[in-house]
Amino acid sequence: MPGQVVMWLDPRSIFTSLASALRKSKRGSRPSVVSSDKTLQRDRVKIVSILLEDHDRSLIAEVSRQNRWDVFFARTCAEACQVSAQIRPHVILVDRDLADGDWRTSLYACAASSSGACIMLISPVADDYLWNEVLSNGGYDVLAKPLRQQDVLRAVKFAWSYLNSTRQTPATARK
Repeated sequence: MPGQVVMWLDPRSIFTSLASALRKSKRGSRPSVVSSDKTLQRDRVKIVSILLEDHDRSLIAEVSRQNRWDVFFARTCAEACQVSAQIRPHVILVDRDLADGDWRTSLYACAASSSGACIMLISPVADDYLWNEVLSNGGYDVLAKPLRQQDVLRAVKFAWSYLNSTRQTPATARK
């Protein structure tokens, strides 16, 4: 990846390092990476997350740590697209209230840069109309706020299962 990326190697230090790393990354323009291993594994779920709230990022980091998924935190859609083009994530989480634009444009941009990732919109409103609009803009699903661990786990596992069935890869989700 061009530029320097912050990576936490010890899963126990995620929560102590997450806030300080995010504060540091606000000064620069580089996304943060949370991983429980030194190298990214090919058979693990890779997630790119554009979430604004600290609580949401902490929950995604915790679920990812427990399930041995790799999660990349970006502050903007442009950062997420840059990372997505390089690592080919399986799932992209997009906050409806993005700081850098309309969620429809961001959803479409992420879909174009990700080569088949399942893109999920995180929204305080989750109804059939929004879900249909997400699908028509290249998305996969809608997760309601406030995020709950079991909902994130279920949605990512379904996305992983869907991708495996369409790509015919032997990898399996953890837990």
